[in-house]
Amino acid sequence: MIRKLAILGILLLGVASSAWAARRVTVQQLDLLLDEYKGQSDGKVASQLLELTLTERATSSRLTQWEKKFPGRHCHEVLVALVDASSFLELPESEKLPTPNPSPEEARAILEKTIAYVNETGTRLPNFLATRKTEYYEDNPPTQSSHVDNGMSNVIGRRGAYSVPSVSQSSTSNLPIHIVNHATESVSYRDGYEIRGTKRLDPSQMIQPGMGLTTVGEFGPILNVVFPDAIRNKMYWGYWEQGVNGVEAVFRYKVLAADSHYMVKMPKGTQMESIVPAYHGEIAIDPTTGAIMRISVIADLVPPYELVNEAIMVDYGSVPLGGSSYICPVKGVAMAVMPMGDPTSDAVAIQTQLNDVAFTDYHLFRSESRILPATETGSDAPPPAAPPQ
Repeated sequence: MIRKLAILGILLLGVASSAWAARRVTVQQLDLLLDEYKGQSDGKVASQLLELTLTERATSSRLTQWEKKFPGRHCHEVLVALVDASSFLELPESEKLPTPNPSPEEARAILEKTIAYVNETGTRLPNFLATRKTEYYEDNPPTQSSHVDNGMSNVIGRRGAYSVPSVSQSSTSNLPIHIVNHATESVSYRDGYEIRGTKRLDPSQMIQPGMGLTTVGEFGPILNVVFPDAIRNKMYWGYWEQGVNGVEAVFRYKVLAADSHYMVKMPKGTQMESIVPAYHGEIAIDPTTGAIMRISVIADLVPPYELVNEAIMVDYGSVPLGGSSYICPVKGVAMAVMPMGDPTSDAVAIQTQLNDVAFTDYHLFRSESRILPATETGSDAPPPAAPPQ
């Protein structure tokens, strides 16, 4: 019997929650608004952006363009939140490439390359070190009184992934989504396992309340769970997209609950309830190599958790390591939208939590040593010269 595995998740149905009314704009409309904002102060532009929410997916390339125009700290925070929150929406039709759709045979050939790629991912990557930078965002919806906030803590490990509620005291203030914390840590990948500090990550030990929204497992486990589920269920052609490193073939998929290996843990009283929902999303593939360049996972939760939305998105890119290039995660987005308090009860407010994760500073993990000549005295002095002949 196949063991049920899990993947992280968070879904956004629009950045705005019930906490505030946001003006809905397309990517093109936001582009035009930013042109109008030129010359204004960082704080003023940011305050105007807080009143907006995107109705389409904005790419990482688009975010880079916008941040070049508005490099201030406040604009950075709001633009990242806007773009990350749009990660699970439809790409604008104008940005889908007009290239003819592949024939069924051509699409099948791409997926066959991806099957081989996923099967080899765990053994392909060398041992390496990287830096993981996380910016934590959340909103503060209005509440009648202080109460417990059950956010989602999401964990993926070598053997699966989990979504876990965290507990913290909420604020009665009414604030749009904003940055609340940030963290930088070193991560390493050795012998097929992700390691933080000196400890190999074990998902079963990380399922603890109070952790906040967090993710692990972007280096391979998410691919080994989602892609096989998608292939066994419904996977169909989406569109061609221009990626950072070239054209990408985007497939869409839907996985039934009966075939799902995606686990979500929800609070039920003082206990944790494990559910295995249906889910869907997109997988962007390099059609030449079969490498997965972007993957999104969106849970389809049913009563009594219909108010809970969750999804995850990971962008991959070519990273130089030891004179060779490897496909590694470069960006991740984790997002949770759920009632504050017991998710099965009548919600007083809906809170959004979002993590923006960047993976940088990749380099091979190596141990180095030098062999020095020894002396009889054990000192560092050089050995005596040979006697004259």
